[in-house]
Amino acid sequence: MTVVSMNYLLEAGVHFGHQKRRWNPKMKEYIYTTRDDIYIIDLQRTARAIEKAYAALQEIAENGGKVLFVGTKKQAQEAAEENATRTNMYFINERWLGGTLTNFKTIKSRIRRMEEIEKMETDGTFDLLPKKEVAGLKKEYEKLNKNLRGIRDMKKVPDALIIVDPRKEEIAIKEARILGIPVFGIVDTNCDPDMVDYVIPGNDDAVRSVKLVIGALTNAIAEANGNEVIDYVSEDDKAKEAKRKEKMAEKTVQVKTEAKEEKKEEVKTETVDYDKMTVAELKDLAKEKNISVAGLKKAEIIEKLAA
Repeated sequence: MTVVSMNYLLEAGVHFGHQKRRWNPKMKEYIYTTRDDIYIIDLQRTARAIEKAYAALQEIAENGGKVLFVGTKKQAQEAAEENATRTNMYFINERWLGGTLTNFKTIKSRIRRMEEIEKMETDGTFDLLPKKEVAGLKKEYEKLNKNLRGIRDMKKVPDALIIVDPRKEEIAIKEARILGIPVFGIVDTNCDPDMVDYVIPGNDDAVRSVKLVIGALTNAIAEANGNEVIDYVSEDDKAKEAKRKEKMAEKTVQVKTEAKEEKKEEVKTETVDYDKMTVAELKDLAKEKNISVAGLKKAEIIEKLAA
């Protein structure tokens, strides 16, 4: 199944890695070549990795799992929020607070504090407090809201993380590993792929690249939950996919037809074998089929069995 077309990956610059001097040797298997001292990522590997991650995310979503999008670097902030919003999931795109997963109880208390301040503003409490104290509360709220607004409705730790740049989100990944939460991530040529469970080799420094890959992965969640699915497959690839499915359908029909013919042949063979059976064997077979053959000769018994 094609999740995103190769020409879209090329146009978005997903294949551009870092300079040769800034690389992680563990990424060698994902590198296709070098151009002007820059590593070029193998997009065939990227496409296959996206398809594998897509299937895993779709299964998580179909089972009611929740996904947390983490993109605190500038190039990923918009993509993290947009895709989490369109699938009713959670996001962190400002700063990862240590213990967000491993000490979620404390994080929930900070969310409750944020909600308390909101209530104070709406129920008129602010009007009864000194201006200096109100200013302090507003400042506290802005800080809390900035870091926690994307997870304020998160009741428990997520079932999966989608991250951009393992180097930038190292703390988030470590916490996820402690809790056994699978991590899906865009991994550039300067990163360690061992940090991520589902490695998507690609450019994590270009906004277009990040939006395309994260958008394609998000489609897995959207498809499972009936949300908006954004089309990242070209018309040519759609035609190829349709042709492939048509051939598979034809092959299935052919296999079924051959199986039926074999069955008929077996039945036919069984019928011919009546002549080789003794009268006693024929009578036993007739008894099994509840056919009365009392007083009949062999030829007559065979005729009744074959009817």
